[in-house]
Amino acid sequence: MKNRRLLVASFLAALLSACGSGTVDDAEPPLETAESELISCGPLCPPGYTQTGFACSTACFGNCPNAVSCSPTPATAAVWGTPQTVSVPAGGLATSRICWRTSGLRYPVWIKVSANGAPEQLFTKESNAGQHCENAPWIQANSSYVFSIRTAKSGGAILTSGTVVGVPAP
Repeated sequence: MKNRRLLVASFLAALLSACGSGTVDDAEPPLETAESELISCGPLCPPGYTQTGFACSTACFGNCPNAVSCSPTPATAAVWGTPQTVSVPAGGLATSRICWRTSGLRYPVWIKVSANGAPEQLFTKESNAGQHCENAPWIQANSSYVFSIRTAKSGGAILTSGTVVGVPAP
């Protein structure tokens, strides 16, 4: 019993001396570096990250490779109308299908529209990554509509924009 206590005490002393030897040089990397790449146990990266390779990690169970290397998904945004140039019948309205694609952003984002340089109005709000579309059935002849993806409901950075133009039908 005495030998067992001595063995446990020696083990704890060795463990404490190994763990307590950190210096200022062992400080954690800045947040940008710490979040730039990660190793994830299993076959998938967490949301917001893209797989860049396979890895072996002693923190993960199973045979190697037992993890994936992940990097933040690059932020992308695009918005467009189909058609971009809309033929509008005399005295009527026409439709353009407005589509947008986003990834790697903080959601929600807002899709705004400005007609002929007027202040922007909310077209729709998007809470998920991917591609989505909605109709704009109010396109008028001799009018220009700029659709923008913004980071905030009021103001916010413009991530991208696309233009749809209404022209008189021949």
